[in-house]
Amino acid sequence: MATTPRTRKMTPATQPEAPGTEEGTFPASTDSVPQAPDVAPLEPPQVDEAPDAPAAPGFVTPTEVIPDDENLAEVILDDDTKQPPADVDAVFQPLTPYGSSLVCTVRLVERTFLGPHSNPVERLLQPQGAVVSEGIAARILERLRQQADRSAGS
Repeated sequence: MATTPRTRKMTPATQPEAPGTEEGTFPASTDSVPQAPDVAPLEPPQVDEAPDAPAAPGFVTPTEVIPDDENLAEVILDDDTKQPPADVDAVFQPLTPYGSSLVCTVRLVERTFLGPHSNPVERLLQPQGAVVSEGIAARILERLRQQADRSAGS
């Protein structure tokens, strides 16, 4: 059985008009070459520069943290005896015979006063067994020697 395409019945009022039959219009051109529109050409896409890389994080190990000069405590104590270390030179010992790292032999705390009412607190300066660099050890030893000189002078 052959199928034939169906046609739609249209009334004369709904039939489409042929092109060019209306007044003032011209029949469509017969050539198939598309015409370029009368608009400006597209601009190339704008390429932004890559953003700057984030700064390296300033992580510091707990044994490398020493308060700045504004927040230094008056007294450094041995946490076991609650007194300043008796032998300042024995506080730090070399980790290896020829290395530059030193080991803290006592638990050092600072006695300081914080807050608007100067509440006394003790904060950890170096735990016992902490491995520190020579520079950190030198700063702490310098403060311990100054403290020993102040206590010997008074």
